[in-house]
Amino acid sequence: MQTGAIDLNEFLGHVSANAHFAGIENVTFEPGPVPVRADEYSLEDTVTHILRNADRHRIPGKSIVISLTQSEATASVTIRNEGARIDPAVMENIFEYSVSDLQGASDSARRGQGLFVAKTYMAKMGGTLSARNEKDDVSFTMTLQQAD
Repeated sequence: MQTGAIDLNEFLGHVSANAHFAGIENVTFEPGPVPVRADEYSLEDTVTHILRNADRHRIPGKSIVISLTQSEATASVTIRNEGARIDPAVMENIFEYSVSDLQGASDSARRGQGLFVAKTYMAKMGGTLSARNEKDDVSFTMTLQQAD
């Protein structure tokens, strides 16, 4: 993986505008310019894994909302969906390999790898990934170092 400076605002605008090509409809992005240290392809894969997860668990017809915040040294991307909350019993483990809400399902695309891969990529880019149950939704937050 090779990290370089990416305009996170431009990147997320592109990803949200093209999410329908990954079969994920109704994705919106709230912009704000922020250059970060990241690998573009790994970051795109990470965002797509989280979007697919959000798409599976949202209330049909509700938007998946991507927002961007920044501090002096970091930028954070939050992906929120209104829908099923993460079971508190598995919250600590959702980023572990083979943890899935569809254990034993015949769909080979859901083997509990997506969030594991996303967390691994974020760590390799020097970032973090966390999940949180909110009042009416679930949010995943990715935090990256800002680029100089």
